Amino acid sequence: MNWYLIYQKEDIEYNRAYIDMYFRSSAKRNIHLELITPDVFLGAPEMPVKGFGTDAVINRSRDVNLALTCERLNIPVFNNSQICRLGNDKLAAVSYAKEKCIRVMPTYVDPDRLDFPFVMKSRDGHGGKEVFLIENEQDLDSVRAMTEPENIVLNNLPDQKEPGEGDVNNGFVSLSDIEDNRWVYQKLASDTGKDLRVYITGNKITAAMLRSSQNDFRSNFSLGGSASVYTLSAEEKEMVTRLTEGLDIGHCGIDFIFDNGEPVFNEIEDVVGSRMLYKYTDIDVVEEYVEYINKILLS
Repeated sequence: MNWYLIYQKEDIEYNRAYIDMYFRSSAKRNIHLELITPDVFLGAPEMPVKGFGTDAVINRSRDVNLALTCERLNIPVFNNSQICRLGNDKLAAVSYAKEKCIRVMPTYVDPDRLDFPFVMKSRDGHGGKEVFLIENEQDLDSVRAMTEPENIVLNNLPDQKEPGEGDVNNGFVSLSDIEDNRWVYQKLASDTGKDLRVYITGNKITAAMLRSSQNDFRSNFSLGGSASVYTLSAEEKEMVTRLTEGLDIGHCGIDFIFDNGEPVFNEIEDVVGSRMLYKYTDIDVVEEYVEYINKILLS
């Protein structure tokens, strides 16, 4: 079999060790894996998509249009466009969680709906980047000044309209409006500097990790936070099951924050980082993911 592993060019070197794991797992199964970037896969306008003839695409590029292109051409793609979209648009993810009757912190596209302090996030950010604690009007003005539209590079989200407008309490905001609503504003949870990541592979829970930071309201492991293995309660497992039901997940992370000790849905990570799994557990999540894809293709 022939598979493509797709990363954005600027992400390749940082993820080189992780990419090598994909090559090792693929080689064990006599799968020819090729690492390419989205522009190479999609080709120039006059050229056909490179994916013709491939058996699968592992899309680690966060490019929703690439996933949609694969689906139009009947090329198996992991993650699919639905997970890619939910994992790269925080507003869509929060709306989705609300539809599943999962608790979220009040989240709006208008900061005037919230009292200080609150959290300001770019809709397509990841790894704790473009997440700001806003404690007063001066903070808001300062963050807005340093994040002018010309300095923001958005993921290539498709122009798909969904019902509803305004805030997430009225459903999805149209993705065509993302340039006008590139930020979401969220009530600050009471238990700052702590969150829970649940890893999902093939719609099943792989592991859960509790992340914490003593120095930052963000607890991301990549930002220097610590991590420990976490045992999910029956109620937490049921909440994850509700979120994953009806989705076709290859591999992703589901993140929860804590408010008064209770887990609250935060976001979905499409291209989820796994460094803390390899540091603190013996789980080889790449091996599990490649095995899952291989079984799907052979079934």
